[in-house]
Amino acid sequence: MPDTYTSVRLTDVLDPLSATRSDLTFDVAGPVGGDSVIDGSSLWSLPGLYDADAHLPLQQYGIRESDRWRALAGGVTSMNSALPWQVVEHFELDRLTAAFAATASPRILPILTIADEPSSDGFAAWLDKFGDQIRTTWMPVIKLYSNDPNFWPNLEAIWAAGCRAAIYFYDRPAYEKVLAAAGPVHFRHVISKAMADEIGARADSTSQTSPHFLVDLPVNRPAELHVLPPVPGGAARLSLLDAVADSVDVIASDHNAPVAGNTGPGLEIQQHLLPALLTLAENGVLDLATAVEKATTAAAGVFAPAAPLSQARIVVDPRSGGPVGLWPGQEARRAAFLGVPLSGTTVAVLEAGRGFFL
Repeated sequence: MPDTYTSVRLTDVLDPLSATRSDLTFDVAGPVGGDSVIDGSSLWSLPGLYDADAHLPLQQYGIRESDRWRALAGGVTSMNSALPWQVVEHFELDRLTAAFAATASPRILPILTIADEPSSDGFAAWLDKFGDQIRTTWMPVIKLYSNDPNFWPNLEAIWAAGCRAAIYFYDRPAYEKVLAAAGPVHFRHVISKAMADEIGARADSTSQTSPHFLVDLPVNRPAELHVLPPVPGGAARLSLLDAVADSVDVIASDHNAPVAGNTGPGLEIQQHLLPALLTLAENGVLDLATAVEKATTAAAGVFAPAAPLSQARIVVDPRSGGPVGLWPGQEARRAAFLGVPLSGTTVAVLEAGRGFFL
């Protein structure tokens, strides 16, 4: 921790959700004295976002700085990070839980997932032993994939443990079979109004989508992206725009940070979560309050993490940041918004009287 701090006051900052203005005073690391007063009348104050669907590599010594700064650039101060059961089973669960509880800026919340491989046949027995602990110290939601060779036994084990299954579907038959089954399900990756309506008609169901299914991308861009499910665009996207406000519970990034190199499908997209939400609000797809809710309180209501979310607020310049470029080491096929103008830039994060500028 720094030894000395300097006081900063941002004056006349707008909270667009309450339509009120106030001064924000916080300490930043630096020499004592030389306190700064900055005109903040063009800036906004918003709650930090909770990104409920992200994938970070499990690092021995914590989150990588590159992953941390992507999150904060996207306004994310709390996030779920999926940890495969096949990795978790080799750790002492209490120590792993404590390590994640100590994270901040952003707060990393572990969510259990099951890698879709034959080794998943041991999951049900493990969950029978540790299910209460996962449900009460991590969160009562567990992720799995329909192409898991043990999909149905593992789904039933999740329900038996009193948890909600967050499912990615590789095939229509599995999706339809789950629609007809009883048990709590969080449906990931809603890509059309028709899909939202089907999920909405099923009991005990919640759903999510991501900004790359909502923001208007250049006509050839969806086919160039290395992501599952594919971005449909066209009529499916337009129908989803009509449904997202009322029929989709959560908006999350589905950010996938590669461990080393760009292998496997997935987008490096978390750094654009807030700008994408602001752009959707600016374009009238969602009002700002609804856009923020789906990436904060609504997400917390679905996933109910045991650890508290960060209470940090973010300071935002809401003006357009211009066309999106590539981040260091990022391939174009993983950059959904490459060349797309998005609105807003996160300029500072503050919590409990202290903060920092990005």
